[in-house]
This record gives sequence, structure tokens and C-alpha cells, in this order.
Amino acid sequence: MRSFKILSSLIIAAVLSGCVTPPDVNERLGQFTAASSFDIRNLAYEKSQKTTTFVEGKSCYKVNPYSLIYMEGPRDNMIQRAMDEAIRNGQKDGVDGDLLVNARIEKKTEHRKISIFLTERYECIFVSGDLVRIKA
Repeated sequence: MRSFKILSSLIIAAVLSGCVTPPDVNERLGQFTAASSFDIRNLAYEKSQKTTTFVEGKSCYKVNPYSLIYMEGPRDNMIQRAMDEAIRNGQKDGVDGDLLVNARIEKKTEHRKISIFLTERYECIFVSGDLVRIKA
């Protein structure tokens, strides 16, 4: 009888410890000067020699790898931060542009190794697209 109680206690503890619910989400992902998922009529822009066809930026925050609870990093305006980084990355490379077209926004999980046995988990927003300049 005693071994039954111990065994049932272990089973109950294992079941209860495996029932972790992810935290609720309430995050501002970004704010934009202009945005559209439709083709914009009469939008004239240049893809010149100083315009690249692809730029990418990302914004990440660290979470606990087991409970997914937020640990550190920016949590607000994630899309905007990633988009700003993509535009800045293109401008650092000499691209004369300030508008992303054909943009793609993705949320991905990154695992970064900090030692042989330990990894850190990051939730990231990636923004990529063509950096162009609007024709005047």
C-alpha cells in the first residue's frame, strides 16, 4: 500500500509539472508611417545601382527556455524595431532608400549556444524586403 501511494504521488507530480501554460501576450508590434498589404496604385519607386534588392533586420527578446516567460530585451514595437534595423542595414551598405517594398514579416525562435550544454532561447521578429527610393 505504501509503494502504491508513493507511485501515485510521483505520477501526479509528473503530470502536474508538465502542465505549464504559456504566458498571455499583450505586445505592441509596431507603428508605421505607411503600410499596406495591397498593391499601391501609382507608387513610383527606383531600383537603381545604389538600391539593393534585399535587406533584413530583426528584433529579439530572451525568454526562459522551459516556461517561455519573458526575461530581457525590448518587448514593444517589435516589428518597427526590426524594420528600422533592416532600413539602417541597407543604408549602412550605401543603399539610397528609405522605403521597404515586398516586405515579409516573420516570427521565429532562435536558440543561441552559450556553452557546450547551455542554450538561450530568443523570440524574434524578422523583417525583410527591397529597400527603394520613391521617385519625386
